Amino acid sequence: MTTAEPPQSRPNLGRGAWRGFRRWRRTRPFWGGLLTALAGLEIFGTTQKSARGLTFQMGPTGFLSWLIPTILVTCALLMWLRPQQRIFYAVVAAVTVLFSLIGVNLGGFFLGLLLGTVGSALGFAWVPGPPTERPDGGPADDGTIRDESPDDATEHDRSADDETVRREQKADGSRDLPAKDPAPKGPIANSRPSSTS
Repeated sequence: MTTAEPPQSRPNLGRGAWRGFRRWRRTRPFWGGLLTALAGLEIFGTTQKSARGLTFQMGPTGFLSWLIPTILVTCALLMWLRPQQRIFYAVVAAVTVLFSLIGVNLGGFFLGLLLGTVGSALGFAWVPGPPTERPDGGPADDGTIRDESPDDATEHDRSADDETVRREQKADGSRDLPAKDPAPKGPIANSRPSSTS
């Protein structure tokens, strides 16, 4: 008799890790941060290479070739770690990548400029999705978002509100109000226009 577990009963650690990563990725501007970080790395890479002995570096002793990629990678990491402030970091990244056009090798020979522009735009435009729930009421493990039509939800809310008002009126002993009051009542309704003759 053996005590080895069959392969089907062992938990799949890779699958759980992938699900955890997917859940983490969907709660922040992942693609915007990734493209912004790649832009920083690409711009840094172009400053460290030379084309047949020809090197492009602008700024005082190549300081910008270190500063601009550092700012871009830092903004990308902060977009991931602090998604609540993603708009600020996306704007800083966009301004920095635009400055790299004149500050560092034409923005990494335009490739870093393109990656940084798209990445910061994605980081700026990202919005968190609605919280997900499992059918049993707990949070969803698979990260899927269940879509409910807003028209159905509004109609359901309206009918629930009407039903609540009816119950409260019956509990108070008051009668249902008519749908439309045929004649206005009060001091304005009883007043007649005065004649000035």
